[in-house]
Amino acid sequence: MKSTKSNISRRALLKVGLAAPFVSALPGVISIARAAGPTKLQFMYPVGVSGDINKIISGMIADFNAQHEGIEVEAIYAGSYDNTEQKVITSIGVDTPPALWLPINSALQTFLGLDALEDITEQAKADDIYDDFLPGFLNTCISDDRLYGLPYQPSTPVLYYNKDAFAQAGLEKAPDTWDELLETAKATTLRENGELKRWGLTIGGGWHDWMFEGYCRQNGLVPWQKDKVLFDRPEAVEALQFWFKMVQEGVMPKASTWQGSANDFMAGSTAMLYHSTGSLTNLRTSSPFEVGVAFMPKKKTYGAAQGGGPLMIAKKQSDAKKEAAWTFARWMTNTENQANWSRATGYLAVRKSSWQSPAMQSYLEDVPQAKVALDQSEFAGAFLQVPGYHRVREFLKSALDRTLAGEIEAATALGEANSNANREIARVMRRRKS
Repeated sequence: MKSTKSNISRRALLKVGLAAPFVSALPGVISIARAAGPTKLQFMYPVGVSGDINKIISGMIADFNAQHEGIEVEAIYAGSYDNTEQKVITSIGVDTPPALWLPINSALQTFLGLDALEDITEQAKADDIYDDFLPGFLNTCISDDRLYGLPYQPSTPVLYYNKDAFAQAGLEKAPDTWDELLETAKATTLRENGELKRWGLTIGGGWHDWMFEGYCRQNGLVPWQKDKVLFDRPEAVEALQFWFKMVQEGVMPKASTWQGSANDFMAGSTAMLYHSTGSLTNLRTSSPFEVGVAFMPKKKTYGAAQGGGPLMIAKKQSDAKKEAAWTFARWMTNTENQANWSRATGYLAVRKSSWQSPAMQSYLEDVPQAKVALDQSEFAGAFLQVPGYHRVREFLKSALDRTLAGEIEAATALGEANSNANREIARVMRRRKS
């Protein structure tokens, strides 16, 4: 159901600060209007896709500060998702966390284990969050029925393809199954006199574990539960064996980098690319050919893991800062800003009302590729939300890389990763109980 709040005019929203008060209805809480001077907030964020995301975020924060005299947000670019997480954890350790930050959604259990997150369930229920946010995105911020963040830039991997390369190979549509993916990669791989000119397929490096979870889901397996991983299951082994087969067939590189794979696609050096939907706008506008976008091909079913992350508010800070942080998070995720953010980047707008807005409807008419990831998100779930996930994903990434390099068999590599990961999860859970 479309929230009635989405119909409030932009001027009216700005007049009330674009948000319900954080906890101003509760006794003993300082309201921003009564605070002495502006409430200063630090917001720490990463950039996880190709394109000039920094410029877009900086512009949004400048607009927010101009519209909110009582709040001053300082943007702190922290590098990658991993770098951001580590910097936030370090600041938490010395009791100087940023007011809010933007991690990968997998970090939820990590920050809950540190008792670092403000529970915003009641504020969200008093607002339109549960009515207007898409449930699949909101669920990535929920643990034990409590909400600990506002989804901001959810994404899934999608299959990008070079329509010129497809036309040269006599292909009219994107592959829909794993078997079709391999055959299409063979048809679009280009070699001249034995020299490689174009790969048929590249799976964006640096996030192989995220891509691999999608393959597991496509084979009918969610490769983790709340307290353990399932990397050694036959469905996961079969998925990795399929990856290695594509390497053996000479249609896919055994390794790549995240930004490098995007650059290769735009340069025409790979005909197909698995990459984040957050890269859509950059890939589409920077490539000298028409870019197609499709679901990731299926085995038993379609499937994807949700990437991107939510805006999380620090628990250990003053009530005035919590209120200001809520106002900022609520503004960044309002209907208009989410529609604008989605069009500028390719990340998925988190609100139903954003997708229903005239501006977004017009955009989808002009760029129908933008709806592919939204449709695919119906088959997606949260990405690897287990305790100690950071080390767990390193175990998995090592298994994937070693297998693709031909150093170890898929079943052996995933078996080792499974044992190491579950040992780490158990260690973290014991530490939390002590």
